Amino acid sequence: MRLECGVARRSFFFVLLALWAFLPVGALPQTLDRAPVVTHHDLRFRVFPKEERLEAEARITVENRAGNAQREIPLLLYRLFDVDAVTSADGAPLEFRQSVVKLSDEKTMQVNAAMVRLRAPVAPGAQTTFVVRYRGSLFGYSEVMAYVKDRVSEEYTLLRPDALVYPMVARPSSADLHAAYDAVFTYTLEVTAPAGYIAASGGTLASQREAEGRATFLFRSRVPTWRVDVAVARFKLLKNEVAGLYVYALPEDEAGAARALKAMERVIEFYSGAFGPSRRGAGYTAIEIPDGWGSQAGDFYFLQTAAAFRDPERLSEMYHEIAHSWNARPRPEFKRARWFDEAFASYFEDLAVRQFEGEKIFAERMERARESFRRAAQQDARAAETPIAEYGKHELGRYSYTKGAWSLHVLHTLVGDATFRRIIQEFLAEFAERPAGFRDFQSVAQRVSGRDLSRFFNEWIYGAESSNLLLEGRSAEEIAARYR
Repeated sequence: MRLECGVARRSFFFVLLALWAFLPVGALPQTLDRAPVVTHHDLRFRVFPKEERLEAEARITVENRAGNAQREIPLLLYRLFDVDAVTSADGAPLEFRQSVVKLSDEKTMQVNAAMVRLRAPVAPGAQTTFVVRYRGSLFGYSEVMAYVKDRVSEEYTLLRPDALVYPMVARPSSADLHAAYDAVFTYTLEVTAPAGYIAASGGTLASQREAEGRATFLFRSRVPTWRVDVAVARFKLLKNEVAGLYVYALPEDEAGAARALKAMERVIEFYSGAFGPSRRGAGYTAIEIPDGWGSQAGDFYFLQTAAAFRDPERLSEMYHEIAHSWNARPRPEFKRARWFDEAFASYFEDLAVRQFEGEKIFAERMERARESFRRAAQQDARAAETPIAEYGKHELGRYSYTKGAWSLHVLHTLVGDATFRRIIQEFLAEFAERPAGFRDFQSVAQRVSGRDLSRFFNEWIYGAESSNLLLEGRSAEEIAARYR
Protein backbone atom coordinates (compact mmCIF):
# COMPACT_ATOMS: atom_id res chain seq x y z
CA MET A 1 0.00 0.00 0.00
CA ARG A 2 2.84 2.38 0.85
CA LEU A 3 4.49 1.62 -2.52
CA GLU A 4 1.23 2.18 -4.43
CA CYS A 5 0.76 5.55 -2.74
CA GLY A 6 4.32 6.50 -3.67
CA VAL A 7 3.73 5.57 -7.30
CA ALA A 8 0.47 7.52 -7.33
CA ARG A 9 2.16 10.62 -5.94
CA ARG A 10 4.95 10.42 -8.52
CA SER A 11 2.44 9.91 -11.36
CA PHE A 12 0.42 12.91 -10.20
CA PHE A 13 3.61 14.99 -10.05
CA PHE A 14 4.57 14.09 -13.64
CA VAL A 15 1.05 14.90 -14.87
CA LEU A 16 1.28 18.33 -13.23
CA LEU A 17 4.75 18.85 -14.67
CA ALA A 18 3.55 17.98 -18.16
CA LEU A 19 0.63 20.39 -17.83
CA TRP A 20 2.98 23.12 -16.57
CA ALA A 21 5.27 22.62 -19.56
CA PHE A 22 2.45 23.20 -22.07
CA LEU A 23 0.78 26.16 -20.37
CA PRO A 24 1.36 29.58 -21.98
CA VAL A 25 3.57 31.69 -19.72
CA GLY A 26 0.77 34.19 -19.18
CA ALA A 27 -1.42 31.36 -17.87
CA LEU A 28 1.08 30.11 -15.30
CA PRO A 29 -0.15 30.44 -11.71
CA GLN A 30 1.00 33.66 -10.11
CA THR A 31 1.73 32.29 -6.66
CA LEU A 32 4.77 34.41 -5.78
CA ASP A 33 4.28 37.66 -3.92
CA ARG A 34 7.41 39.10 -5.56
CA ALA A 35 9.98 37.92 -8.06
CA PRO A 36 13.51 37.10 -6.90
CA VAL A 37 16.00 39.95 -7.13
CA VAL A 38 19.14 39.89 -9.28
CA THR A 39 22.39 40.38 -7.32
CA HIS A 40 24.94 39.54 -10.05
CA HIS A 41 25.07 39.21 -13.84
CA ASP A 42 27.74 37.48 -15.93
CA LEU A 43 26.85 38.52 -19.48
CA ARG A 44 28.40 37.36 -22.72
CA PHE A 45 27.34 38.91 -26.03
CA ARG A 46 28.57 37.82 -29.45
CA VAL A 47 27.38 40.33 -32.04
CA PHE A 48 27.22 39.67 -35.76
CA PRO A 49 26.67 43.13 -37.32
CA LYS A 50 26.48 41.98 -40.94
CA GLU A 51 23.87 39.34 -40.11
CA GLU A 52 22.07 41.71 -37.67
CA ARG A 53 21.88 39.17 -34.88
CA LEU A 54 23.46 38.26 -31.56
CA GLU A 55 24.13 35.21 -29.44
CA ALA A 56 24.17 35.64 -25.69
CA GLU A 57 24.64 33.88 -22.40
CA ALA A 58 23.50 35.30 -19.07
CA ARG A 59 24.66 33.69 -15.85
CA ILE A 60 22.30 35.17 -13.28
CA THR A 61 22.44 35.09 -9.49
CA VAL A 62 19.18 35.91 -7.74
CA GLU A 63 18.16 36.24 -4.12
CA ASN A 64 14.77 35.27 -2.76
CA ARG A 65 13.55 38.26 -0.76
CA ALA A 66 10.00 37.00 -0.51
CA GLY A 67 8.53 35.38 2.56
CA ASN A 68 8.01 32.01 0.89
CA ALA A 69 10.22 29.50 -0.90
CA GLN A 70 10.33 30.00 -4.68
CA ARG A 71 10.91 27.47 -7.42
CA GLU A 72 9.80 29.35 -10.53
CA ILE A 73 11.76 32.32 -11.90
CA PRO A 74 9.97 34.62 -14.38
CA LEU A 75 12.12 36.20 -17.10
CA LEU A 76 11.45 38.80 -19.78
CA LEU A 77 13.51 39.14 -22.97
CA TYR A 78 13.21 41.02 -26.24
CA ARG A 79 10.33 39.75 -28.37
CA LEU A 80 12.57 38.32 -31.15
CA PHE A 81 15.00 36.50 -28.86
CA ASP A 82 14.67 32.75 -28.44
CA VAL A 83 15.88 30.96 -25.33
CA ASP A 84 17.85 27.90 -26.43
CA ALA A 85 18.66 26.42 -23.03
CA VAL A 86 18.58 27.08 -19.30
CA THR A 87 20.89 25.25 -16.92
CA SER A 88 21.82 25.31 -13.27
CA ALA A 89 25.18 26.71 -12.22
CA ASP A 90 26.73 23.22 -12.53
CA GLY A 91 25.38 22.71 -16.05
CA ALA A 92 22.36 20.52 -15.32
CA PRO A 93 19.46 21.34 -17.68
CA LEU A 94 16.47 23.14 -16.20
CA GLU A 95 12.95 23.08 -17.53
CA PHE A 96 11.59 26.31 -18.94
CA ARG A 97 8.68 27.60 -20.94
CA GLN A 98 8.67 30.66 -23.22
CA SER A 99 6.07 32.48 -25.29
CA VAL A 100 5.65 35.90 -26.87
CA VAL A 101 3.00 37.86 -24.97
CA LYS A 102 1.81 41.43 -24.45
CA LEU A 103 2.47 43.16 -21.16
CA SER A 104 -0.67 42.93 -19.05
CA ASP A 105 -0.75 46.70 -18.48
CA GLU A 106 0.96 47.89 -21.69
CA LYS A 107 -0.71 46.11 -24.58
CA THR A 108 1.48 47.67 -27.26
CA MET A 109 4.63 46.03 -25.88
CA GLN A 110 5.40 42.42 -26.73
CA VAL A 111 8.03 40.41 -24.89
CA ASN A 112 9.36 36.89 -24.81
CA ALA A 113 8.17 35.80 -21.37
CA ALA A 114 9.86 32.71 -19.97
CA MET A 115 9.35 30.77 -16.76
CA VAL A 116 12.26 28.72 -15.40
CA ARG A 117 11.65 25.85 -13.04
CA LEU A 118 14.52 25.27 -10.60
CA ARG A 119 15.50 21.81 -9.41
CA ALA A 120 14.64 22.77 -5.84
CA PRO A 121 12.88 25.74 -4.24
CA VAL A 122 14.99 28.66 -3.05
CA ALA A 123 14.37 29.39 0.61
CA PRO A 124 13.69 32.96 1.79
CA GLY A 125 16.98 34.85 2.04
CA ALA A 126 18.87 32.26 -0.05
CA GLN A 127 20.47 32.70 -3.46
CA THR A 128 20.71 30.57 -6.57
CA THR A 129 22.49 30.86 -9.90
CA PHE A 130 21.32 29.70 -13.31
CA VAL A 131 22.42 30.21 -16.92
CA VAL A 132 20.25 31.35 -19.85
CA ARG A 133 21.44 30.94 -23.44
CA TYR A 134 19.53 32.83 -26.11
CA ARG A 135 19.88 34.39 -29.55
CA GLY A 136 18.02 36.48 -32.10
CA SER A 137 17.69 39.76 -33.94
CA LEU A 138 17.09 43.18 -32.42
CA PHE A 139 15.07 45.97 -34.02
CA GLY A 140 14.15 48.20 -31.09
CA TYR A 141 10.88 49.08 -29.38
CA SER A 142 10.16 52.38 -31.13
CA GLU A 143 6.45 51.55 -31.37
CA VAL A 144 6.37 51.70 -27.55
CA MET A 145 9.26 54.02 -26.64
CA ALA A 146 10.37 56.25 -29.52
CA TYR A 147 13.98 56.44 -28.35
CA VAL A 148 14.51 52.67 -28.06
CA LYS A 149 15.95 52.08 -31.51
CA ASP A 150 18.49 49.56 -30.21
CA ARG A 151 19.69 47.13 -32.85
CA VAL A 152 22.57 45.04 -34.14
CA SER A 153 23.87 46.46 -37.42
CA GLU A 154 27.04 47.25 -39.32
CA GLU A 155 26.60 50.98 -38.69
CA TYR A 156 25.90 50.84 -34.96
CA THR A 157 24.97 48.28 -32.33
CA LEU A 158 23.29 49.32 -29.09
CA LEU A 159 22.22 46.89 -26.37
CA ARG A 160 20.25 48.28 -23.41
CA PRO A 161 17.91 46.87 -20.77
CA ASP A 162 15.27 49.23 -22.22
CA ALA A 163 15.11 46.76 -25.12
CA LEU A 164 15.34 43.74 -22.80
CA VAL A 165 18.64 42.57 -24.30
CA TYR A 166 19.46 40.63 -21.15
CA PRO A 167 16.92 38.79 -18.99
CA MET A 168 14.91 40.89 -16.58
CA VAL A 169 13.56 38.92 -13.64
CA ALA A 170 9.95 39.99 -13.88
CA ARG A 171 6.51 38.88 -14.98
CA PRO A 172 5.00 40.37 -18.14
CA SER A 173 3.81 43.72 -16.80
CA SER A 174 5.30 47.21 -16.80
CA ALA A 175 4.80 47.33 -13.02
CA ASP A 176 7.00 44.26 -12.61
CA LEU A 177 9.56 45.73 -15.00
CA HIS A 178 9.73 48.94 -12.94
CA ALA A 179 10.31 46.83 -9.84
CA ALA A 180 13.05 44.86 -11.61
CA TYR A 181 14.85 48.13 -12.43
CA ASP A 182 15.14 48.77 -8.69
CA ALA A 183 17.51 45.80 -8.37
CA VAL A 184 21.15 46.76 -7.77
CA PHE A 185 23.74 44.22 -8.88
CA THR A 186 27.37 43.70 -9.82
CA TYR A 187 28.36 42.35 -13.22
CA THR A 188 31.00 41.11 -15.61
CA LEU A 189 30.44 41.74 -19.30
CA GLU A 190 32.17 40.09 -22.24
CA VAL A 191 31.49 41.44 -25.74
CA THR A 192 32.82 39.82 -28.91
CA ALA A 193 32.57 41.51 -32.32
CA PRO A 194 34.35 41.38 -35.68
CA ALA A 195 37.86 42.84 -35.69
CA GLY A 196 37.78 46.58 -36.35
CA TYR A 197 34.82 47.15 -34.08
CA ILE A 198 35.21 48.51 -30.55
CA ALA A 199 32.87 47.72 -27.67
CA ALA A 200 32.05 50.50 -25.21
CA SER A 201 30.36 50.19 -21.84
CA GLY A 202 30.18 51.99 -18.53
CA GLY A 203 32.19 49.46 -16.59
CA THR A 204 35.94 49.20 -16.14
CA LEU A 205 37.67 47.71 -19.18
CA ALA A 206 39.56 44.76 -17.68
CA SER A 207 41.01 43.23 -20.85
CA GLN A 208 40.94 43.31 -24.63
CA ARG A 209 42.12 40.62 -27.04
CA GLU A 210 41.86 39.71 -30.70
CA ALA A 211 41.91 36.28 -32.32
CA GLU A 212 40.61 34.68 -35.50
CA GLY A 213 39.21 37.89 -36.85
CA ARG A 214 37.19 38.78 -33.77
CA ALA A 215 37.84 41.19 -30.90
CA THR A 216 36.74 40.48 -27.33
CA PHE A 217 36.32 43.11 -24.60
CA LEU A 218 35.88 42.30 -20.91
CA PHE A 219 34.28 44.85 -18.57
CA ARG A 220 33.58 44.73 -14.83
CA SER A 221 31.13 46.85 -12.85
CA ARG A 222 32.73 49.72 -10.98
CA VAL A 223 30.04 49.79 -8.31
CA PRO A 224 26.79 47.89 -7.71
CA THR A 225 24.50 49.30 -10.38
CA TRP A 226 21.04 49.00 -11.91
CA ARG A 227 21.75 48.67 -15.63
CA VAL A 228 24.27 47.46 -18.21
CA ASP A 229 24.59 49.28 -21.55
CA VAL A 230 26.74 48.17 -24.49
CA ALA A 231 27.58 49.94 -27.75
CA VAL A 232 29.59 48.45 -30.60
CA ALA A 233 30.84 50.55 -33.51
CA ARG A 234 34.03 51.65 -35.22
CA PHE A 235 34.68 54.10 -32.40
CA LYS A 236 37.52 56.52 -31.89
CA LEU A 237 38.59 56.56 -28.24
CA LEU A 238 39.78 59.80 -26.62
CA LYS A 239 40.83 59.78 -22.98
CA ASN A 240 42.31 61.59 -20.01
CA GLU A 241 43.67 58.63 -18.08
CA VAL A 242 44.80 60.75 -15.12
CA ALA A 243 41.21 61.89 -14.53
CA GLY A 244 39.75 58.56 -15.65
CA LEU A 245 37.73 60.18 -18.47
CA TYR A 246 36.95 58.31 -21.70
CA VAL A 247 35.02 59.35 -24.80
CA TYR A 248 33.90 56.81 -27.42
CA ALA A 249 32.97 58.74 -30.56
CA LEU A 250 32.11 57.90 -34.14
CA PRO A 251 35.04 58.62 -36.51
CA GLU A 252 33.32 61.58 -38.19
CA ASP A 253 32.84 63.26 -34.80
CA GLU A 254 36.39 63.05 -33.46
CA ALA A 255 36.71 66.87 -33.27
CA GLY A 256 33.48 67.05 -31.30
CA ALA A 257 34.74 64.30 -29.02
CA ALA A 258 37.73 66.47 -28.14
CA ARG A 259 35.34 69.28 -27.15
CA ALA A 260 33.29 66.79 -25.17
CA LEU A 261 36.34 65.61 -23.24
CA LYS A 262 37.21 69.19 -22.27
CA ALA A 263 33.58 69.84 -21.29
CA MET A 264 33.63 66.76 -19.07
CA GLU A 265 36.84 67.92 -17.40
CA ARG A 266 35.52 71.38 -16.58
CA VAL A 267 32.02 70.40 -15.47
CA ILE A 268 33.32 67.70 -13.13
CA GLU A 269 35.67 70.30 -11.64
CA PHE A 270 32.71 72.68 -11.20
CA TYR A 271 30.40 70.13 -9.60
CA SER A 272 33.17 68.88 -7.32
CA GLY A 273 33.92 72.43 -6.18
CA ALA A 274 30.25 73.27 -5.63
CA PHE A 275 28.99 70.04 -4.06
CA GLY A 276 32.11 68.09 -3.13
CA PRO A 277 33.62 65.14 -4.98
CA SER A 278 31.14 62.53 -6.15
CA ARG A 279 30.71 60.15 -3.25
CA ARG A 280 30.59 57.19 -5.58
CA GLY A 281 34.06 57.66 -7.07
CA ALA A 282 35.90 59.46 -9.85
CA GLY A 283 36.10 59.08 -13.61
CA TYR A 284 33.50 59.07 -16.33
CA THR A 285 32.80 57.54 -19.75
CA ALA A 286 30.87 59.19 -22.59
CA ILE A 287 29.54 57.01 -25.42
CA GLU A 288 28.18 58.58 -28.60
CA ILE A 289 24.92 57.13 -29.93
CA PRO A 290 22.91 58.10 -33.02
CA ASP A 291 20.52 61.05 -32.84
CA GLY A 292 17.02 60.14 -31.73
CA TRP A 293 18.17 57.10 -29.77
CA GLY A 294 17.82 58.74 -26.35
CA SER A 295 20.62 60.06 -24.14
CA GLN A 296 20.80 58.26 -20.80
CA ALA A 297 23.04 58.12 -17.75
CA GLY A 298 24.22 55.12 -15.77
CA ASP A 299 26.75 54.94 -12.95
CA PHE A 300 29.91 56.79 -14.08
CA TYR A 301 28.90 56.90 -17.74
CA PHE A 302 26.35 58.29 -20.14
CA LEU A 303 25.04 57.59 -23.62
CA GLN A 304 24.94 60.86 -25.52
CA THR A 305 23.26 61.52 -28.87
CA ALA A 306 25.47 62.70 -31.73
CA ALA A 307 24.08 66.25 -31.79
CA ALA A 308 25.91 67.13 -28.58
CA PHE A 309 29.19 66.07 -30.21
CA ARG A 310 28.52 68.04 -33.39
CA ASP A 311 26.95 71.22 -31.98
CA PRO A 312 29.02 73.09 -29.33
CA GLU A 313 25.85 74.81 -28.12
CA ARG A 314 24.47 71.45 -26.99
CA LEU A 315 27.37 70.52 -24.72
CA SER A 316 25.15 71.30 -21.76
CA GLU A 317 23.39 68.01 -22.42
CA MET A 318 26.59 66.37 -21.20
CA TYR A 319 26.55 68.58 -18.10
CA HIS A 320 23.11 67.14 -17.37
CA GLU A 321 24.16 63.52 -17.69
CA ILE A 322 27.28 63.99 -15.57
CA ALA A 323 25.20 65.79 -12.94
CA HIS A 324 23.54 62.46 -12.18
CA SER A 325 26.76 61.50 -10.36
CA TRP A 326 25.68 64.08 -7.77
CA ASN A 327 22.23 62.57 -7.23
CA ALA A 328 20.93 61.08 -4.02
CA ARG A 329 19.38 57.64 -4.03
CA PRO A 330 15.57 57.93 -3.74
CA ARG A 331 13.34 55.54 -1.91
CA PRO A 332 11.60 53.17 -4.33
CA GLU A 333 8.21 54.79 -3.77
CA PHE A 334 9.63 58.17 -4.87
CA LYS A 335 11.82 57.04 -7.74
CA ARG A 336 9.19 57.57 -10.44
CA ALA A 337 8.69 61.17 -9.31
CA ARG A 338 12.10 61.79 -10.95
CA TRP A 339 12.71 64.73 -8.62
CA PHE A 340 15.76 63.26 -6.93
CA ASP A 341 17.43 62.61 -10.26
CA GLU A 342 16.03 64.72 -13.09
CA ALA A 343 15.11 67.85 -11.14
CA PHE A 344 18.59 67.93 -9.60
CA ALA A 345 20.40 67.08 -12.85
CA SER A 346 18.39 69.71 -14.76
CA TYR A 347 19.09 72.44 -12.25
CA PHE A 348 22.74 71.51 -11.86
CA GLU A 349 23.04 71.66 -15.65
CA ASP A 350 21.63 75.19 -15.50
CA LEU A 351 24.13 76.14 -12.80
CA ALA A 352 26.99 74.83 -14.93
CA VAL A 353 25.75 76.93 -17.86
CA ARG A 354 25.64 79.98 -15.59
CA GLN A 355 29.21 79.25 -14.51
CA PHE A 356 30.52 78.90 -18.08
CA GLU A 357 28.23 81.18 -20.11
CA GLY A 358 26.95 83.81 -17.69
CA GLU A 359 23.85 84.98 -15.83
CA LYS A 360 21.92 86.07 -18.93
CA ILE A 361 22.00 82.61 -20.53
CA PHE A 362 21.08 81.05 -17.19
CA ALA A 363 18.04 83.33 -16.85
CA GLU A 364 16.93 82.50 -20.39
CA ARG A 365 17.13 78.78 -19.63
CA MET A 366 15.00 79.14 -16.50
CA GLU A 367 12.39 81.07 -18.48
CA ARG A 368 12.34 78.34 -21.13
CA ALA A 369 11.72 75.80 -18.39
CA ARG A 370 8.85 77.92 -17.08
CA GLU A 371 7.35 78.23 -20.56
CA SER A 372 7.66 74.49 -21.13
CA PHE A 373 5.77 73.87 -17.89
CA ARG A 374 3.12 76.43 -18.90
CA ARG A 375 2.51 74.65 -22.20
CA ALA A 376 2.29 71.32 -20.39
CA ALA A 377 -0.26 72.73 -17.93
CA GLN A 378 -2.40 73.99 -20.80
CA GLN A 379 -2.50 70.54 -22.33
CA ASP A 380 -2.74 68.53 -19.10
CA ALA A 381 -4.35 70.08 -16.02
CA ARG A 382 -2.62 67.50 -13.83
CA ALA A 383 0.72 69.23 -14.44
CA ALA A 384 -0.38 72.22 -12.37
CA GLU A 385 -2.67 70.39 -9.96
CA THR A 386 -0.38 67.56 -8.84
CA PRO A 387 2.20 68.10 -6.08
CA ILE A 388 5.77 67.14 -6.94
CA ALA A 389 5.68 64.57 -4.13
CA GLU A 390 2.89 62.77 -6.02
CA TYR A 391 4.45 62.84 -9.49
CA GLY A 392 5.47 59.21 -9.20
CA LYS A 393 2.02 58.09 -8.13
CA HIS A 394 0.51 59.62 -11.27
CA GLU A 395 3.47 58.94 -13.63
CA LEU A 396 4.12 62.66 -14.07
CA GLY A 397 7.85 62.58 -13.44
CA ARG A 398 8.49 64.40 -16.74
CA TYR A 399 7.57 67.66 -15.01
CA SER A 400 10.54 67.32 -12.67
CA TYR A 401 12.70 68.55 -15.55
CA THR A 402 10.90 71.90 -15.47
CA LYS A 403 8.90 72.64 -12.33
CA GLY A 404 11.20 70.35 -10.35
CA ALA A 405 14.23 72.36 -11.45
CA TRP A 406 12.37 75.56 -10.54
CA SER A 407 11.71 74.25 -7.03
CA LEU A 408 15.47 74.02 -6.49
CA HIS A 409 15.98 77.42 -8.11
CA VAL A 410 13.59 79.03 -5.64
CA LEU A 411 15.19 77.25 -2.69
CA HIS A 412 18.64 78.33 -3.90
CA THR A 413 17.45 81.93 -4.14
CA LEU A 414 15.85 81.74 -0.70
CA VAL A 415 18.82 80.37 1.27
CA GLY A 416 21.70 81.83 -0.75
CA ASP A 417 24.52 80.22 -2.72
CA ALA A 418 26.82 79.14 0.11
CA THR A 419 23.99 77.61 2.15
CA PHE A 420 22.47 75.88 -0.89
CA ARG A 421 25.80 74.25 -1.66
CA ARG A 422 26.13 73.05 1.93
CA ILE A 423 22.60 71.63 1.80
CA ILE A 424 23.46 69.60 -1.28
CA GLN A 425 26.79 68.50 0.16
CA GLU A 426 25.27 67.27 3.40
CA PHE A 427 22.27 65.69 1.68
CA LEU A 428 24.57 63.70 -0.61
CA ALA A 429 26.80 62.76 2.32
CA GLU A 430 23.81 61.18 4.04
CA PHE A 431 21.86 59.81 1.09
CA ALA A 432 24.23 59.04 -1.79
CA GLU A 433 23.72 55.36 -0.97
CA ARG A 434 20.98 55.37 1.70
CA PRO A 435 17.47 55.84 0.21
CA ALA A 436 16.00 59.31 0.74
CA GLY A 437 12.52 60.78 0.74
CA PHE A 438 11.19 64.33 0.48
CA ARG A 439 11.04 64.71 4.27
CA ASP A 440 14.71 63.74 4.46
CA PHE A 441 15.67 66.53 2.09
CA GLN A 442 13.52 69.01 4.01
CA SER A 443 15.17 67.96 7.26
CA VAL A 444 18.66 68.51 5.87
CA ALA A 445 17.70 71.83 4.27
CA GLN A 446 16.20 73.15 7.52
CA ARG A 447 19.12 71.96 9.64
CA VAL A 448 21.79 73.46 7.38
CA SER A 449 19.96 76.73 6.70
CA GLY A 450 18.71 77.21 10.27
CA ARG A 451 15.31 78.14 8.81
CA ASP A 452 11.79 76.82 9.10
CA LEU A 453 11.16 75.90 5.46
CA SER A 454 7.80 74.24 6.03
CA ARG A 455 5.84 76.80 3.99
CA PHE A 456 8.22 76.45 1.05
CA PHE A 457 8.00 72.64 1.11
CA ASN A 458 4.24 72.66 1.64
CA GLU A 459 3.73 74.81 -1.45
CA TRP A 460 6.46 73.43 -3.73
CA ILE A 461 6.73 69.75 -2.80
CA TYR A 462 3.65 68.55 -0.89
CA GLY A 463 1.14 70.98 -2.41
CA ALA A 464 0.49 72.56 -5.80
CA GLU A 465 0.15 76.24 -4.84
CA SER A 466 3.58 76.77 -6.39
CA SER A 467 2.19 76.10 -9.86
CA ASN A 468 0.28 79.38 -9.79
CA LEU A 469 3.38 81.25 -8.63
CA LEU A 470 5.35 79.79 -11.50
CA LEU A 471 2.66 80.30 -14.13
CA GLU A 472 2.04 83.90 -13.05
CA GLY A 473 5.56 84.70 -14.26
CA ARG A 474 6.99 85.79 -10.92
CA SER A 475 10.77 85.86 -10.62
CA ALA A 476 12.60 83.48 -8.31
CA GLU A 477 13.44 86.43 -6.06
CA GLU A 478 9.77 87.47 -5.83
CA ILE A 479 8.74 83.93 -5.01
CA ALA A 480 11.55 83.44 -2.47
CA ALA A 481 10.50 86.63 -0.65
CA ARG A 482 7.22 84.85 0.14
CA TYR A 483 9.10 82.46 2.44
CA ARG A 484 11.39 84.87 4.27
